This record gives sequence, structure tokens and C-alpha cells, in this order.
Amino acid sequence: MKKKSVYIIVWAVALVFLYSCTKDATKTAALVNCSTVNAVNNTFNLNINPNIVSVYCAYSPCHAGGAPGGGIDMSTYAGTVSAFQTKNVICAVKGAGCELMPKNLRALPDSLILQMECWQQNGFPQ
Repeated sequence: MKKKSVYIIVWAVALVFLYSCTKDATKTAALVNCSTVNAVNNTFNLNINPNIVSVYCAYSPCHAGGAPGGGIDMSTYAGTVSAFQTKNVICAVKGAGCELMPKNLRALPDSLILQMECWQQNGFPQ
């Protein structure tokens, strides 16, 4: 009887791991329609940083300075790309299942969120 219980537990654990690996492997981000965003100008240096990140994210005490909020420093290109890749910035600015950012400010307009999504989708051009 003990062997049978152990066997059932081992199979149950194996199935859970198999299911979770399959689920993660099929998870893909939905592509957004970037036809209204000028891809030539939608770069970090020309648009994302001066019009969005510097205005809404990378100022002290938020995501810049000596002790950036959440340890997320978006004051540089590398820091901003890292935040997009590891901290789900899009979820945060949409407030869709994440804490809404920017904190204590009005939500970003949809047009700015679309520019951020397209910048990410296009591989973070500098």
C-alpha cells in the first residue's frame, strides 16, 4: 500500500511539472498594431526617453537617482531595456494585473502606451 501511495504522488508531481512547462512554452505576447506609430522616430533617444521615460518614470525618487524605486533605474538606455525585459513595464503602465504606474499620477494616455509597446515589439531601438 505504501508503494502505491508513493507511486501516485510521484506521478502527480511529474504531471504538474509537465503541465507547467508546457504552459510556459506556449505563452507569447500578443502583437500590437504599430501602423500608427512612426518606427523611424520611435527610438529610445528620439522619443521613448525624452517624451515618456524622463517625464513619467526616470526622475528622483522614482526610477532614477541614488535609490531608485523598486531597484529599477530607468535613467539609461540599458536600465530602461532591462526594466522592460524583467519587470513587465507594459503591464505596470496599463495597470492590467500589476500595480499602476506612474505611482500617484494620472495613467498614461493610450497613445504613449502604444509607443512603448511598439518600441518593445521592434526590439528596443536606441
